Order: sequence, then C-alpha cells, then structure tokens
Amino acid sequence: MKKKMISMAMMALMALTACTTDEPEPVIQNDPASPVMPVGDFKMWPTPTIDDSNLQGEGYTFDYWQAHKGEAQTGDELMAMCNVPNDLLKNMSTANLAWTCFNHPYHFNWGYFNDIYDGILSVMTRFNGYEELMKRKGGAQSLIDLYCRLGCKRIEAERDGITLVEEFDLASWVLVMSTAADYQAFSQDQVSALAKEMLHKRRIHAVSSTSHSWLDYSSYLLGGFIAYHYDETLPVEQQVLLANFIKYCCKQQGVGGDMGRSHDIILTSLQRLSGQPLWQ
Repeated sequence: MKKKMISMAMMALMALTACTTDEPEPVIQNDPASPVMPVGDFKMWPTPTIDDSNLQGEGYTFDYWQAHKGEAQTGDELMAMCNVPNDLLKNMSTANLAWTCFNHPYHFNWGYFNDIYDGILSVMTRFNGYEELMKRKGGAQSLIDLYCRLGCKRIEAERDGITLVEEFDLASWVLVMSTAADYQAFSQDQVSALAKEMLHKRRIHAVSSTSHSWLDYSSYLLGGFIAYHYDETLPVEQQVLLANFIKYCCKQQGVGGDMGRSHDIILTSLQRLSGQPLWQ
C-alpha cells in the first residue's frame, strides 16, 4: 500500500533536515515495488497475463443482486451478490468489463471510510470484476478510455460522444485510476494521455483548501499519484510535499499552506507529462 511510499518520503525529509552543505542531497527513487503488499489474498494490479484482444462478450447488469438483495442478511452477502457469473466474466470484452465495474452498485462505499483510498481498495478487492480487469492486458487502458468518455452532469459537455454521469460516480472512477497510478500499472504513454485528458476536463484546478467537490478531491489525488510516481523531474522536496499531500488527501484533511503549492506542483506536472500548454 502507499504507506511505504509515505514512510520513504518522510525518511528523505528527515535526511534533508539533518544534512550539511558538504553532504549530497538525498534522492527519493520512484520505487516500482511500492506498494508491495497485497490486500489480503487480492493482488492489486499484477502484471497482466490475459490476452483480451478477441473478447467480445456483453457487460453485466447486476440482475442477481437486483432480484435477491432483499434476502441478504449482511453487507458481505450484498457485496457477494454483485459478483459476475464466471462464464460471462471470462468472455466479456474489456470495455464492457470496465463499464460493468463502473456500474457496481456499491461503488460509492468508499465514501464511508475515514481514508477514501482504503475505501476504494475495499470496493475493488471485493468484486471479481476488478480482479479480472486487473489481470487483462487491456485493463489499464480501459480505465483511461472510459474516463475519456465520461463527463459530469453538473458540467456542460465539452464535446460530442461524452457520457454524462453523476459527479460522485465519476469521482469513484477517478479513485480507481488512482490505484492504478499508485501501483504503477500505467505506461508512460498512457500517463501522457491521461494527463492530457485531466487538463482537458478543466476540473483538476477548481478545488481550493476551503471548498471542494468529491470530483475535485479525487482528481487532485490522482494527479498527486501521477506526479509522484511518473514525473522523474520532480526535485526531492516536491516529492516529499506530494507524499504528505497524498497522505492527508486520502484522509480528507487539509495540509495548511502547502495545499495550494501541492496543487500548483500537480498542475505543472500534468502539463509537463501531457506535453500540453497550461490552459488559462
């Protein structure tokens, strides 16, 4: 989990504080093994092994859950009812699988957690759709493709072909993408395309330290993970700042005067990674 990342960053901060002018500046390495611990028996974003190029099956509508949810005695039973029948799951196209994951009836459960990152991990690790998606060679790309299709209902669509969804649903998908960024499941080209789309949506900059929406919050968290893991030009001081930002953002807390600076670092990093000029 990202805890190792945070600890590593804080050790670097302590080293910075203790060093003298004669000592070399410490450097935080973007650790490809961070995070390294699986969540229970669930391996987050393993190296994909399933060739999905010829899969054409339809998506799932959670019919069993809809018909039987009144019979459930526990939350675990409700979650289990959402799992996709195996014969459908294995033949489903990856685009339809991503859409099925997006429509999970309890996607919003992350909002009940004190740490929203732990919350989205809980949703993902309890649904066989995500387990399948993360094993597919096209799984990471499907996250970006669907994100590019989605727009928020409270925002006017900026181009044709966009699918308008509720803001909270889009925020959930952005958190899913945050896990892929944290586990470094994206290629550099995919990060470039994702950064470009984030800037295109013109939502990442809208949050302030005193006013925010869930979509703003999750978008900055995604941007923080992308900048921390993929922007090799970040100096150590900015990496430490982003590590703290990610930690407190996950816990829905501010970080004082550093919040605005973190936002600026994230925006600049997304601009750099996307190769696009910073819009005004």
